[in-house]
Amino acid sequence: MLLVLFLLTLVIISLQGKQVDFERFDQLSGYNFYNSSLRVRKYNRTMVTLNGTLEVVTQLNRSMVISTDFFHSSRGNQQFNHYPVKLPTKDVCDFMQNFYEDYREYVQDMVNIPEEGECPIAPRTIYVTNKVFPTKAVPSFFPPGLWKIYVINSMNNVEMVRFELIFKVTGDFL
Repeated sequence: MLLVLFLLTLVIISLQGKQVDFERFDQLSGYNFYNSSLRVRKYNRTMVTLNGTLEVVTQLNRSMVISTDFFHSSRGNQQFNHYPVKLPTKDVCDFMQNFYEDYREYVQDMVNIPEEGECPIAPRTIYVTNKVFPTKAVPSFFPPGLWKIYVINSMNNVEMVRFELIFKVTGDFL
C-alpha cells in the first residue's frame, strides 16, 4: 500500500512539473566590453549545464543600459515569434541590483561575480561551473517550447553588446 501511494505521489509531481534546459549561449557582439567563453554542454545523460567564463574587459558604469527581447517557438523548430515579455530596461548598476533582488539564490555559486551594490563594475573574470538552468526562475506562464532571449547593452541608444540565450521549456502537463 505504501509503495502504491509513493508511486502515485511521484506521478502527480511529475505531471505538474516542468523542465528548463539550456540550448545555447552566444556572445554576438561587443568583444571590447565582454569576452565570453560560456558554452552549453551535456553534463550527464539527463542534465545540461552552462560552463565557462565571462570576462568583463572594461569598467561598466551607469552609461551602459541593458534591455532584453524575448522570442518563443512553440514547436521548438526555430521559427520564433516575438513575445511580449521583457525584463525592465535599466542601466547596468540598477539592472544588477534588481537581478540580485530577484535571482540572488541562482548566482551565489558563481565565482568573482560583482558584489551587490558595486557600481561601477570593475573588470574581472566571472567563472561559471556546471550551472544548471534555474527552473524556478522561469514564471509559470511561460508556455512550453523553445525560447530565445537577446540581452542587449547600449550606450547613448547605440547597441554595443548582444548576447543570445536559447533555452527549452518542456512539460506538456502544465
